[in-house]
Amino acid sequence: MSNKAFGSFQGRLSLTLFISFLTVGLLALVTLFCSIQVFQQQAMQEMHKGLAQHVVKDYLAQEGDTIDLAAAKQTFHQLMFLGQNFEFYVLDTNGKVLAFSAEDPNALKRAQVDLVPLRNYLAQSRVQRPVYGDDPRSESATKVFSVAPIKQDEQLKGYLYVILGSQVYDAVAARVWNNKVFQWGLIILLAGLAFALFATLFVTGVITKPLRRLTRQVDAIQQKGLSKDPRANLEAMQKLECWCPESEHELDKLGVAFRQLVDKLNEQYQQVVTIDDLRKELLSHVSHDLRTPLASLMGYLETWELQQGKMTDEESRQYITTAKKSAYRISTLIEQLFELAHLDSGNVQVQKEQFPIAELVQDVLQKFQIQAGKRGVSLDVMPKNSAICVWGDIEKLDRVFTNLVENALRHTPDKGAITVHLFERSSMVSIEVTDTGIGIPSQDIPHIFDPHFKAQNSVRENTAHGGLGLAITKKILDLHQTTIAVRSSLNEGTTFSFTLNKSA
Repeated sequence: MSNKAFGSFQGRLSLTLFISFLTVGLLALVTLFCSIQVFQQQAMQEMHKGLAQHVVKDYLAQEGDTIDLAAAKQTFHQLMFLGQNFEFYVLDTNGKVLAFSAEDPNALKRAQVDLVPLRNYLAQSRVQRPVYGDDPRSESATKVFSVAPIKQDEQLKGYLYVILGSQVYDAVAARVWNNKVFQWGLIILLAGLAFALFATLFVTGVITKPLRRLTRQVDAIQQKGLSKDPRANLEAMQKLECWCPESEHELDKLGVAFRQLVDKLNEQYQQVVTIDDLRKELLSHVSHDLRTPLASLMGYLETWELQQGKMTDEESRQYITTAKKSAYRISTLIEQLFELAHLDSGNVQVQKEQFPIAELVQDVLQKFQIQAGKRGVSLDVMPKNSAICVWGDIEKLDRVFTNLVENALRHTPDKGAITVHLFERSSMVSIEVTDTGIGIPSQDIPHIFDPHFKAQNSVRENTAHGGLGLAITKKILDLHQTTIAVRSSLNEGTTFSFTLNKSA
């Protein structure tokens, strides 16, 4: 594997598991071989536990009070032909070697055998684990053995010490080990390593597959980034819909959490984009709509300043009054601009409550009664039934009716009429604001709710209206989950209509 492969989560996990399997496999193999060897030694010692006793009883001759060493060597020589796996030693009571089965006297490396393991072995009724004694043919090695005391008239004369596993046996076993056991062990080891490698790759592949899928999805979103177009972002986030919210799997939970994070980031991004667009739009509108009243204000003030000593008090008051009207128009426009920006920000909360709609409309009409009376325009609400109640935000709906009535009054000629009609439905109340004004050209109707749009026959001139009233009205009704519609005929009048949820 390359460094790049090891740098990935799957590569590191595969390497970790492979090293773990390798370590466990080697330890298991070493443990197996050691266990086999211990098992063989214990089985051999258990199986030949009575060998030395049998030889002492049936084959070892004695001369008087001493052991016939010459006869013992002859006996050992004969026994070696029957079992080359054994080495026989006659020891005195101190462990000194008196006679042994090897023909070469130089084969003996140690003339003294430690008697402690022999006595411990004789004290056991059954071999619980291998007991090792000194190997006289080696300076430091130990081997399993069989031992029996040599007694005459219940008096201890020495020991018959039988090594189980002679040098001949060791040589044969080494050849077999090198030729067979080692080969099979190596084959088993390589097979285990191959299995561990493929098992590791398979397991890590299964474990990391969902994580790789999530990584690809995240990379795709990261490379594409968030767009101002919410539909483009929706296409990117749809790739994360494959994660199950009900699953207890950690990666499913991670995928769902990341989807929620992207949704939140997209929502915040769209808010930032909206606020930025609103800021640009606000600057554009401010520069556009405030230019005329601001120029008028500055012009009258400059004229008043230049002509202050030359004009009468009445002329001075007229200049100041006109300048105040321009300042009022500027203030009104700024309030509308900020109100529209606030409604567009998406942070506006609607506080709905139950209230009689006819009373709210009557209060709004009362505000325009003096202005309408001067022009002979009638204002009315039908029916005047305080039992008709709706759910809504009173303050914001007051703004809606104020905008609609103000707009209708501005476009209705003298002696006209403005009427608010209330119609009860099953679960809704339909509201229509109708005037007998100049009407709206059909080609302008689709655009009248756009900020700062001015219809061909709009009556705005020197008023304090920048075309924001209808836009604000539509935003407020959007917050109430209702839409506003318009019907109009030139020189006959206009009707704005919308619905509100009826209160039980």
